[in-house]
Amino acid sequence: MSSILEAMTVLALLLVSIAHPSVAQSSDAADAPVSVSDGVFTATQAEHGEQVFAAACQGCHQPEQFTGPGFIDAWSGQTADAPFDVIRKTMPEDNPSSLKRSDYAAVLAYLFHLNGLPTGETDLPSLARKLKQIRIESVSETREKP
Repeated sequence: MSSILEAMTVLALLLVSIAHPSVAQSSDAADAPVSVSDGVFTATQAEHGEQVFAAACQGCHQPEQFTGPGFIDAWSGQTADAPFDVIRKTMPEDNPSSLKRSDYAAVLAYLFHLNGLPTGETDLPSLARKLKQIRIESVSETREKP
């Protein structure tokens, strides 16, 4: 029995010694917190969000309702999962949570775009754990960045 335990221990140590620390570091880097001012959505995603907004939201809302310093400042200090969850759980009002998560993310990307936030290389995620890595900063905080 001890020879099996010893063999398992040796195998475990061998696997650990072979493991590449860069793999662990790259997944940590992918989960590192970022700001909405770092380009957390793509232009294509924002365009899709505009189409979803027109089809599912514009019957009750106008885009201008979600622009200006008041919109971003209202969410300042929170992460992107907060507005995402509010939108997803309450809209459309007659059928909440009826859209795909990717469509809700696209709508949020569109709202960020309307507020002049920069686009980036990757789509705004629709997974809560990823959205929790994206900080929303007030307009004054985003303007102060170098």
